[in-house]
Amino acid sequence: MDGDVSLASKADLGFDVVRFLYVGFLSSLPPWARYTVLALFGLTVVYGFVTWLLKRSADAPASAADVHEDEARVR
Repeated sequence: MDGDVSLASKADLGFDVVRFLYVGFLSSLPPWARYTVLALFGLTVVYGFVTWLLKRSADAPASAADVHEDEARVR
């Protein structure tokens, strides 16, 4: 790349989501195309949620042995 990188803003992301849902629900596409668009959107949402859950659970301690009690002296 030449260093000319542009990043999308959150407003652009919201606009794209609304446009994607408009195509899926209200467009004049044949049903198989609309269902494909909606399925791709749904899979993207599920993938994002599962990824977020995996990251969140990775931050938790692995077992009770990793958690130090209040009475234990730790240096």
